Amino acid sequence: MRIALLHLATREALEETLHKALELLHEAHRQGAALAVLPELFPSVYRYELAQKTPQVLEALQGFSRQTGVQVLAGVLEPAGERYANRARLFGPEGLLATYTKTHLIPAFNEPATMTPGGELVRLELGGFQAGIAICYDLRFPELFRSYAVEGVNLFLVPSAWPMSRSYAWELFCKARAAENQAYLVAVNHAEEPFGAPSLAVDPLGRELLRLEAEGVGVVELDPSYPVQLRQEFPVFPQRRPELYQGLLKSPASK
Repeated sequence: MRIALLHLATREALEETLHKALELLHEAHRQGAALAVLPELFPSVYRYELAQKTPQVLEALQGFSRQTGVQVLAGVLEPAGERYANRARLFGPEGLLATYTKTHLIPAFNEPATMTPGGELVRLELGGFQAGIAICYDLRFPELFRSYAVEGVNLFLVPSAWPMSRSYAWELFCKARAAENQAYLVAVNHAEEPFGAPSLAVDPLGRELLRLEAEGVGVVELDPSYPVQLRQEFPVFPQRRPELYQGLLKSPASK
C-alpha cells in the first residue's frame, strides 16, 4: 500500500491552506498513493472561528477522493454543541469511512477547556491492513496503541500538530509505539512554527522509513504481510501478563 504524508503549513487564510492541501493531494495521486494523510487541525489549527468553515473543507476533500480514488485522512476542527471537537475524518471515493475524535486533550493548548474528548477508538481495514487512528498527544498514552494492537491493528495513522521544541519526544514516541506493538506508524505534522516536528513513517521494528522536514509530499510503500510475519516470528503479545497490569485501570492518586 502506498501512503502519502503531506507535511503542510497552515496559512493565515483557510482558503489558501485548502488550495495548497489540494495541490499536494494531486501530487500524491500522481505518485500513486492509495491513501494520503494530512496533519491535525490542518485548515485552522486553534483558530476556533474557522470551525464553521470545516464543512466546505470536508466537501473539497470528498470531491478529490471521488475524482481520484485516493483515500484521504485529515485532521479538522468542528463545532460540538457549545464546545469543539478535534477530529480525524477519513474519506474514500464512496464517502466518509471513519471519524475519530481525539481522546486525550492536551492542556498545553487549552484543549480540555474548549473541546469535548472522544469516547471510542476507531479501527478499520485499509489496503490489507488493520488500521487504527490516533491524534498527536495520544502518542503519550501507550495504552491506547496497545489496545489497538491486541485487537489486530498493525498500522497506526496519527495526524498531528507537534511542536519542534519537543521533537525529541515526538520521534521517541513514534518509534516506540511502532516497535513495541510491531506495527507500522505514519505520523503527519505541520510544517509551520510553533509546530514543525518532522513527519515520519516508521516500520514495525521502529526504523525510520520516511522523514519530511520541509513542506511537501512523501510517499512510502508499506507491506501488510510484514507485521503479520513479524508477530508470528517474534511473538511478543502472547508473553503479556495482563493480570499484573490491573493498576492501569485505576485513576491516578492525587499528590
